[in-house]
Amino acid sequence: MQDHARSFPRLVSVLVLMLTLLCSLAYGQSTSLRGSFGFLVNTSINHSSVDVGTASLGVMNFDGAGTVTGPYTFQRAATPDEAAQASTGTFIGTYSISADGSGTVTITLDLGATTTYAMVIAEDGKSLQLVMTSCPECDLGGIVFSGMARASPAGSLNGAYGFQLNNCGTVAVGTVGVMKFDGAGNVAVTQTSIRGGDSSSSGRAFVSSATLTGTYSINPDGTGTINLTTAGQPTNFAFVTTDGGSGLLLVQTTGAIAGNVPFGTARLQ
Repeated sequence: MQDHARSFPRLVSVLVLMLTLLCSLAYGQSTSLRGSFGFLVNTSINHSSVDVGTASLGVMNFDGAGTVTGPYTFQRAATPDEAAQASTGTFIGTYSISADGSGTVTITLDLGATTTYAMVIAEDGKSLQLVMTSCPECDLGGIVFSGMARASPAGSLNGAYGFQLNNCGTVAVGTVGVMKFDGAGNVAVTQTSIRGGDSSSSGRAFVSSATLTGTYSINPDGTGTINLTTAGQPTNFAFVTTDGGSGLLLVQTTGAIAGNVPFGTARLQ
């Protein structure tokens, strides 16, 4: 009985030490940042702004020591005077994380522009929330860039994904549907869209459905492209996989309404 009494305090001490180590490990995981994250950022536009929709996606590779690198696709919508602009390239930058999981990341694109984002780690390190706070080369008077990132891009794509697209720009459009990838470069899409009413439709919303087929390609880093044809016109997307391939981030690069960039997410069914 005395032996049990003497061993009990030691057992309590061991349990306390184990709990302390486990809490320290979990805390360290939630406030450190290492690995690859697929990201998607789009603009919110002030109604008084003359700007058009813009979105970008890519992969942020955090090295765990303050350096971030990766590829990106940048999409700016068409204007009455200019065609839509799509740019692809790479970036390099730095980042820092505070004890509470908040931080900053500053990246410089190979085009020369430098942007800084405030960010917050979420989901025990599986995702990031992002909002741009600085871009010396940009005119941010009427727009705000914000978005998110999710971990674990994968370099393969196969199966059916339910998706939703929203619109960044001057026209309210929403789309839901299914993308079926066969693992061999072919994709079939069924979708339903609603376009908000405007002066051209006497204020009435317009609902449409479509079935599209096309091809896709994917890179080892999880980035890729989807090429569809609708009514003889190309409808193309840039994408990046997330969550080990169970998710997609999407930006439409051709075929959008002037002034607008559709963007969204997809999840494996």
